[in-house]
Amino acid sequence: MSALVLTGAGVSVGDVAAVAREARKVEIGADVIGGLEKARKVLDQAAASGQQIYGLNTGLGANLGTSVEGDASAFQRQLLEGRSGAVGGALPVETVRATMLARLTMLSAGGSGLSPAVFVALVDVLNAGVHPVMPSLGSIGAGDLVLMTAIARLLIGEGEADYQGRRMPAVKALMMARLGPIGLAPKDGLSLINASAVSAGGGSLVVTDALSALDQQQQAGALTMEGFGANRTILDPRLHMARPAAGQQEAAKALHDLLARDEAPAPTTLQDPLSIRCMPSIHGVLTEAIGQAKRAVEIELN
Repeated sequence: MSALVLTGAGVSVGDVAAVAREARKVEIGADVIGGLEKARKVLDQAAASGQQIYGLNTGLGANLGTSVEGDASAFQRQLLEGRSGAVGGALPVETVRATMLARLTMLSAGGSGLSPAVFVALVDVLNAGVHPVMPSLGSIGAGDLVLMTAIARLLIGEGEADYQGRRMPAVKALMMARLGPIGLAPKDGLSLINASAVSAGGGSLVVTDALSALDQQQQAGALTMEGFGANRTILDPRLHMARPAAGQQEAAKALHDLLARDEAPAPTTLQDPLSIRCMPSIHGVLTEAIGQAKRAVEIELN
């Protein structure tokens, strides 16, 4: 399987599933690091001018009015510790991998100001199969940052990791994978965690499974029509153009293509039971619903 090349756009739910479930490798596109460097330079220049930047030289949340001075790396560590409150059983490794890739796809667009070295480190741990132990419960508002702290803490060698099927201290897992912990520059911690990557990564797997189930549903429907000797005129595209309900034309065409042959058999009935003749309409609703979910997740991924 060829590697998934991150370019800042075009990542699909299927790409996420392949990385999460089939250990597909990830590579960094030729222009991504340059984009990250450019964004980081803008961020540093703005900070140097005295401009207030949330999470870089200001506190977070209710501490927004507090200026951050002194050791920037220590503040990033404190930022992570203060949000490491997730609880519950650990998420499955495939969900964690999907989350890691989702955050990488978002970051590769180049708008976060993340240090390029941190981006590279996250690619390296994903490809090496070093996965943070990520508790499953804990979210604030519309973001997943309480869960996302597990990824950031892994990169600095804190917390626990899953490596080669064993749970161990993160720093040991990094050492066994011939990697090492990294330091965080100003805003790096916030850039890593302030995202809905758990939702987008896990959502990618759900949508992928739903698409697979829909494909099987269409095949089961086609086999039912074949075995029943159903009247296939219900699949005539002119019918579905006359009543173009959401997804209906697409579902009817899929059933028609599955049943395609040189010569269709003569129908055994004039009108089949409702469950057969309404199949394109019902499958069409499902096609549309899954399509909407796919579009929403892929917007977030990219």
